Amino acid sequence: MGGALVTAASLPTAAACARGGTGSGNGGAALRMKWWGGDARTKAYQAALDIYGQKHKSVTIKTESSGYDGYFDKLDADLASGQAADVIQMDTALVNEYTGRGVLRALDGYLGNQLDLTGFPDALLEAGRIGGKLYGVPSGTGGVLVTYDATVLSHAGVAPPRADWTWTDLTTYATKLTKTLGHNMYGVSDGGGDDVGAFEIFLRQRRKELFTASGKLGYAAADLAEWLTYWDGMRKRHAAAPGEITSAAHNDSAKNPLITGHVAMTFGSGLEISLPPLTSHDLDFVPVPGGPAGSAEGQYLSAGVLLSVYDRSVAAAEAAGVIGFFAADDDAIRTMGITRGIPPTEKARAIAATQLKPAQQRALAATDVVAKRVAAAHAAPPPSPPSGASQVKEMLFQNNLAVAFGRKTVAAAVESFLAGADSALA
Repeated sequence: MGGALVTAASLPTAAACARGGTGSGNGGAALRMKWWGGDARTKAYQAALDIYGQKHKSVTIKTESSGYDGYFDKLDADLASGQAADVIQMDTALVNEYTGRGVLRALDGYLGNQLDLTGFPDALLEAGRIGGKLYGVPSGTGGVLVTYDATVLSHAGVAPPRADWTWTDLTTYATKLTKTLGHNMYGVSDGGGDDVGAFEIFLRQRRKELFTASGKLGYAAADLAEWLTYWDGMRKRHAAAPGEITSAAHNDSAKNPLITGHVAMTFGSGLEISLPPLTSHDLDFVPVPGGPAGSAEGQYLSAGVLLSVYDRSVAAAEAAGVIGFFAADDDAIRTMGITRGIPPTEKARAIAATQLKPAQQRALAATDVVAKRVAAAHAAPPPSPPSGASQVKEMLFQNNLAVAFGRKTVAAAVESFLAGADSALA
């Protein structure tokens, strides 16, 4: 194995890593890199870092990986003690929060040197920009897709949904699908509690946003009421899955109702990556429904996860070089594949496409449809989510679920959500 990689079995002493990476004493550097993800992502990162080590023998990198749950709790503890990793995988939804805490380093000074971001769409880089400075480099891209079980639809003799469908079309299509499938199988999962995978697109079609640039909600009570009412109607007509199925699947891809056989279509971001390995069925993808005539383009290019540098790292230049390696090196791109999402540049997608499986090829094709629509509409990305966005996300899910279980009316859910959201964003 190359000289850059030492796995997470042993970490540097507190003295050695009190300010991130340390000089090696021989012109090299010792770094730490931290990420979340499943086994496939971890194996890809480690294999790519092995290649990095073969190309940069003076740099050693110790790694730390975990699942998403608890990742940011551990990161917060590391930051509090001044022992955070030099290279940090960062959530696009949280980069604004961590930048505001002064723990991430602006990367602009490394552009053109350690960081070659040729081919990255500027709209995509905006996901890592806060206050005009770049604090994270996107590792993937994509639109918001509906995943459907092509095997189930084929067996039922049902034509797949069209890429140019609307929310009204979804209601009609999912209602008929439930009736056709029978056996307690529903047309679509309940998307009412999904903020960035559905609600955000719905809002942007109405020229509104989840959050404003100043960190407030970007929509009114009437917008949320319309959204929750839509999904309440979908459940009542049995077009969408009921509350008990939605609740059981929360934050667990393996329990997604499409994988468990409860629905034929499902909402959710990034499922084109996580779901195909979990089933023997053929999965395919279409963009989230559009609005009625006169609506804006709701889609934008999402940025997957980001790679950032700890502000207190004493080897920040080397850490930026590691990020540059993942962004532009052919071997790194080939090794990472789509473990962090659809690659963010045309060059990277062309390299990755040569080894994609059929479902992944279909995901790439659907993403290209979204990318062309976004480009044609000149659709700008939304403002970065503010601190408190993750709590607001959970509140939307829980209030939609309360309506599904009959514990709240739509009006009560809207009132409860808005009160909680205002508090979380204060």
